[in-house]
Amino acid sequence: MLGILHVLAVAVAGLFALIVPAVLFAIADGMRDLALSMLLVGALGVFAALMVLGSISGFKRPLGRASGYLALVAMWVLVPMVAAVSFRTLAGLSWIDAWFEAVSALTTSGATLISRETAPQAILFWRASIEWYGGFLTLLSIIHVLAPGGFGGLPAGDRRVITGNASNMTIDLGDFREVLGQYILITFVIFVGLMLAGVSGPYSAMLSMIVIATGGFLPFEGALENHAGPMAQLVLTIGLMIGTISVFWRRRLLRTPAQFFSGNPEVMVIVIVILGVAVLYAARLSAVSGGAELGPIFVESLLASTSLVATSGIESRPGVIALWPDIVVLMIILVGGGIYSTTGGFKVYRVAAMAVHSARELNQLIYPSSVTNLHFGRQVINENSMRAIWTYFSLSLLIVAFSAMALTFEATDFEGGLTMAIAFFSNAGPVYEALIPPAYVTAPENQVWPQFQALPVSAKISAVVIMTLGRLEVMIVFAVLNIRYWMSR
Repeated sequence: MLGILHVLAVAVAGLFALIVPAVLFAIADGMRDLALSMLLVGALGVFAALMVLGSISGFKRPLGRASGYLALVAMWVLVPMVAAVSFRTLAGLSWIDAWFEAVSALTTSGATLISRETAPQAILFWRASIEWYGGFLTLLSIIHVLAPGGFGGLPAGDRRVITGNASNMTIDLGDFREVLGQYILITFVIFVGLMLAGVSGPYSAMLSMIVIATGGFLPFEGALENHAGPMAQLVLTIGLMIGTISVFWRRRLLRTPAQFFSGNPEVMVIVIVILGVAVLYAARLSAVSGGAELGPIFVESLLASTSLVATSGIESRPGVIALWPDIVVLMIILVGGGIYSTTGGFKVYRVAAMAVHSARELNQLIYPSSVTNLHFGRQVINENSMRAIWTYFSLSLLIVAFSAMALTFEATDFEGGLTMAIAFFSNAGPVYEALIPPAYVTAPENQVWPQFQALPVSAKISAVVIMTLGRLEVMIVFAVLNIRYWMSR
């Protein structure tokens, strides 16, 4: 129990420590009352976390396998509730809206209920900071709990790069600092790139935090192209690409870029898919734009393509993502990007493993005595991993199906409900908004494709559950809900 409290207290302390830069933004804008309120909220949050840490210091804080799973689920359920207090207090949202906003931010889903046209810049910076923090928590969740537990067939071997151990869960703060240092460094590099590309300082800071977390929250109203030209869009694309690949391969990119693609087909698959989808988008954009310059068109297409694979949903201007059929867009975000990354969806590794496994099963229909070892690059895929992958795939499809049914009954028609369910499950909320047919954009409260602000309370609660399940890789929730295990303890 003390180990779980330790994890929760550290997560809350880290969250509210990030409010300091937002306070400085409020002071710079002359909003001293808002700055005082933000400082008070942050101080109370950090103080409460430090009180918990102080009360359990000196005691052993064991975190076994089962308690580690419970700690992870508790973190992703309770920390958004704590963060919701800040949105209720500072942004004036209702409690349900504040909860939705906090969950969307921490799961990097990108959907928002904040009026970006009227909200103070400090609030928008705080919202972007939470999304950045959510990306960091996602990496830690995968590295320290989900992969060691083998949830969904995630391979644990790459953990040795950071933790020196492939199978045991750890809560060593030294390991956390290793990931955090890399995360901050890449964020800073993207920030500098955006500044050099002509984006204003505040927007550069917010956009750099959002893209490294593969989030979709834009801190301004209107099209991205109004604030970021082609060169800045290219920087954002590179940031999303880095966020899409495994955290371990980012290290190789920083240390030995010449060996970046060697030995890991997942990176190759992601790059090929991004380039292929970008070419298709460029062809459609060129056809509808009436002979515009090819360079800016390809940059727009590359941004849209990378944004989909990264499950972000960022587009240069409204209508770009919707140039291709909804089913194609939804399939891309449902697959997602690399393992050990902040992207949502099934992940390329799992889809490739299922393809390799299916090919072997078909081959054995013809050659029943053949023996073929499954592998994807250097990763050997055993039968236990395949059972976990197929189980994860089946559960995910069931979650999406039931979510689409619930949203259809609560707020939309079937097509809109299915789109919203996939977007929330893949932590790609803005994709739903990008696919809203033009006839419904001007009527946000319609019953066919309503915008997020017009969703009823029940639909927002459903969205919170779907986003959380998508970020938690589904299976760990069922493990924690194993009543027989907890009753036997």
